Amino acid sequence: MTFNQIADALNRQEYLSARGKVFKGNHVHSIVKKKRMRDEKFYKKYPEEWSDISFEVVDKSLISSL
Repeated sequence: MTFNQIADALNRQEYLSARGKVFKGNHVHSIVKKKRMRDEKFYKKYPEEWSDISFEVVDKSLISSL
């Protein structure tokens, strides 16, 4: 389906945009484009990065009881 056909189908089913207006082809295109960009970021594989960090745990309950 083209973006205009999708917009017509949404309008026939009486869906409205987030701002309460009817859909147009360019609006549908924008929604699809933003979804594609979001998915690409979500599924992107980032290289592993290791660092030399360490943590020390201190039980302060023993110190405050003195």
